Amino acid sequence: MKLNYDDIVNKHKDVPCVVALHGPSLDKQKEQIQQLQKDKKILRFSVNEWYDHFTEKPDYWVVSNGEYTIDASLRGSPVWNLRQYPHDVFNKYKIPLLYNATADLTDKRLVDENLKCDYFPYDTRHFKGHTCHQVFLNFKRHYEKNKNFNFTDYGNNSQMWQPPHVEGFPDWMKKLHGRIGGGWDLHGKCCGIAGDLTLQEKLQEISGHKQHMSPGHTVGMFAIIFATLMGCDPIYVVGLDLDCRIGYAQGAGQHSQFNIGHLGHWSVIFRDFLLDDMRILNESAKLLGSKIINLNTDSWHDEFSKGDLIL
Repeated sequence: MKLNYDDIVNKHKDVPCVVALHGPSLDKQKEQIQQLQKDKKILRFSVNEWYDHFTEKPDYWVVSNGEYTIDASLRGSPVWNLRQYPHDVFNKYKIPLLYNATADLTDKRLVDENLKCDYFPYDTRHFKGHTCHQVFLNFKRHYEKNKNFNFTDYGNNSQMWQPPHVEGFPDWMKKLHGRIGGGWDLHGKCCGIAGDLTLQEKLQEISGHKQHMSPGHTVGMFAIIFATLMGCDPIYVVGLDLDCRIGYAQGAGQHSQFNIGHLGHWSVIFRDFLLDDMRILNESAKLLGSKIINLNTDSWHDEFSKGDLIL
C-alpha cells in the first residue's frame, strides 16, 4: 500500500529507535541493537543494503540510490548484476519501504503493480514545487533567501548542483559529480516526481524551524528525518561515520568498493553542507521534543549529542 505523510507523522511518538547506518562504528553496536529489537524495546531504521550487516529485519527500510532501484530489482540492470544485488529484494523482505523517488525514477505504475510491501515515495529535490531545472538555475538565490547559506562552492551527492571546487579533487571526478543526477542535465527534462512537500520541507512545516535542509547528501540523513517525523525519542544514530576512507562495517558487500566516498568526500567536499544540515535537523528534532544521539563518540562531526545506547 502506498503511504503518505498522514500515515507516518507521529506514528511512533516517544518510542526509542536506532538509525543503523553502515560506517565501521556499527560493528560495536550491532549485536546489542538486534537483541533490543528481539525484545521489542526499540525500532530500527536501516538503509540500502542492510542485509549485509543484520540478520534481523528492520522496521523501516530507507533507500536513496539512483542505481539501487525498484525497477532494477525487478528487471535487473548492468550495475545491479555487477554488484550482485539480490533479485526482487524489496518483495523478498516485505518491509515498509521509504524510497527516494527523485533518485529512483522507477515508473509509478511499475511500482504500484509490483511492490507487495507498504511504500512511501519521498521527494528531496523540488523545493516550493520548482522543477529540477528551476532549482538548479535558481538555487543560489533560493538558498540565500531561505537558508542564508552560500552553496556556491559545493556539490551535492546524488543530486549535484555543480562540480565541486576542492583543491586536489581530480578533474574527471568533478565532471562526474556534476552529471550524476539526470535531473540536473540542463538539456534534459525534469524527473517529474515533485510531490506536495519535500521531506525537508515537511520537517520544517511540522517543527516550525525557520530553515529547511538542503537536497541531501546521504541516505542516513533522510532516515533520521523519517525517525523525527514519526516522533521517535530518543533517536540513536550509529554508523554515521561519513568518511569512507576508513571503510565500512563488517559484512559490506563488494558494491562498497564503487562508492565515490572513498575519496573522503563526506568529510572534505561536503563538510559544510553536512554540518549545516545536521544543525538544522538537530534543532528541528528538539523543537519536536526528540533528542538525536550519535553512538559514535569518536566521529569527526559534533552537531548531534554523543552518548551510549541506554534504555
